[in-house]
Amino acid sequence: MNQTGEQRERWRRLSDAVKARLDYRSFYARFCRLPERSGARTRTHCPIPNHAHSGGGKPSLSIDLQSGLFHCFSRDEGGDAISFYALLHNLTAGQALARLARELGVETKNVETESDGAGVDARTKGERESLVTRAAPDTTDALLAEDEPAEPLEERRLSLICESFLDACRREEQLEGIAYLRRRGIDRETMRRAGVVYFPRQSYRRVMRELQRQFTNQELMRSGLFNSQGHLTFYRHRLLFPFYKEGRVVYLQARTTASGVEPRWHNMRGSVPALYNIDALGELPSDTIVYLVEGFTDTLTLLANGYAAVGLVGAGGLKEDWLPPLARFRVVAALDPDAAGASATDAYTEIFARRGMRLARLSLASDVNDFFRQHAADSSARFASLTELALAKLPHRDERE
Repeated sequence: MNQTGEQRERWRRLSDAVKARLDYRSFYARFCRLPERSGARTRTHCPIPNHAHSGGGKPSLSIDLQSGLFHCFSRDEGGDAISFYALLHNLTAGQALARLARELGVETKNVETESDGAGVDARTKGERESLVTRAAPDTTDALLAEDEPAEPLEERRLSLICESFLDACRREEQLEGIAYLRRRGIDRETMRRAGVVYFPRQSYRRVMRELQRQFTNQELMRSGLFNSQGHLTFYRHRLLFPFYKEGRVVYLQARTTASGVEPRWHNMRGSVPALYNIDALGELPSDTIVYLVEGFTDTLTLLANGYAAVGLVGAGGLKEDWLPPLARFRVVAALDPDAAGASATDAYTEIFARRGMRLARLSLASDVNDFFRQHAADSSARFASLTELALAKLPHRDERE
């Protein structure tokens, strides 16, 4: 077996050993309030910190207590129990697996040194290890290493590292990222204006080494972009969405463009610090209509069609201290037409009112991106008409007073 096959087999053996000792009902009950009478499948409120749920909506976390798989519908993110533990504690997959193994008393040494090749298919045995695969953090033993919490970098230094990462990616071939967004009705110019970049898989080592050339390993680890083994953690997720605040990049999230990869999103450590695209509102005149939507795709869809928009990372992701920059605009909520979106809009209407602000509610039969793709011929006219109706339903200020 070649090195990559051995590493994958070690990972599989350790993962299987951990899962064999997990009682999924007890495991998920440690972190979630499970219904007293629940069968093999159950729903509860999602506790994952980065999902930033308000806690007031309907349960969005679905759990299969037989297989251990979970799925958060409002954030469209899921995976196995190890992935859940990693998201819950803001760990890499390797850190989560190593920690669970220790908690459960699984002998990681014995599992890792077994290399008789049992259970490895012929394709894995025969495949060649590419330079990209050797560099990838999720195909090496480095994943099992435990990163010590690192002191965060000063904001300006963190921003410089993020900008350098984006610049390195911009120099790589962008066609796959452009094609992915174009299929969703988002053009190249919108991608450029929003600072969205892509880097292909074969560029992984080149991008990683460029950052290592400019910054120390300690800085890169403290930035949250690298793990303690010196690997860039953005490997499977290479379509990058930067958050800008006062002209500086303050946060990065990335999406996979490949099918079958879970979770579909990867982000820097730490919580989301701002609304997506908030910086773009700085030059808009007061009283402009600004839409509050879910996610990057809906935000970019509106930008591509000439509308101003800011995005939430999930329906429940709005923080009250983010509202002041929105106070001079006419804000229209256009969240997804599901229970989480409806509940979040209700909660935000109250939050806006406490601040002396008004929030209009735009009800669509689908999310924003689907709406524009389904009504391609007259989507903009329909959207503008529905917005007028939503604004017309708002009470006048004197009526509220």
